[in-house]
Amino acid sequence: MPPTACPGYDGPVSDTAPSVTPSRSLFIGAFGVLGLSIPFFIFGLVFLNVKARVEFGCQTGGPCTLSRIGWLTRDEPLTFTLEEMKEARVERDRSSRGEQQNIYRPELLTTRGEFPLSYHWMAEERQASKVANAVNRFLQNPMTPGFAMWHDDRPRASRLGALFTGAAVLVLLLGLWLTWRAVKRRREERARETAPGV
Repeated sequence: MPPTACPGYDGPVSDTAPSVTPSRSLFIGAFGVLGLSIPFFIFGLVFLNVKARVEFGCQTGGPCTLSRIGWLTRDEPLTFTLEEMKEARVERDRSSRGEQQNIYRPELLTTRGEFPLSYHWMAEERQASKVANAVNRFLQNPMTPGFAMWHDDRPRASRLGALFTGAAVLVLLLGLWLTWRAVKRRREERARETAPGV
């Protein structure tokens, strides 16, 4: 019997094309990542704009003005006449970090309610008492020279905002990079579609 001829091949049946992500999938991923950066930016701006700087000042003979300020905006100042202000006192509370540790905050008592003169609580009573005593001395003798004081807790209060904003920037850059890849891939696909002999 004649020998059986073995089949031969001049080359591979088909070339294995490298895995390429279509531009449509890249666009979907890019838009998803860009959309994800929006809530990060919103939360970041909200925390950065916490009104953690409290300013309080009085003119000779009154009135006194209380302002709350954030990094981005500030609230409308509150103005109090001498008749509206009763006294300043130190409010005490327990720290959430330890049952035996007290925390303090100066506040102004008026006919319109109570208004804190600092955003965060203070660890030392002496620091809060200094603010309350200065206000009470003025209320007892309002014809003394006017004064101004402030307590700025914005760096401490906006740490979370900085973290959210930083994360938003990173996510935004990733989304822009994916968008650039998607545009580049789409151009390659169009070039192959219009190439002769394809």
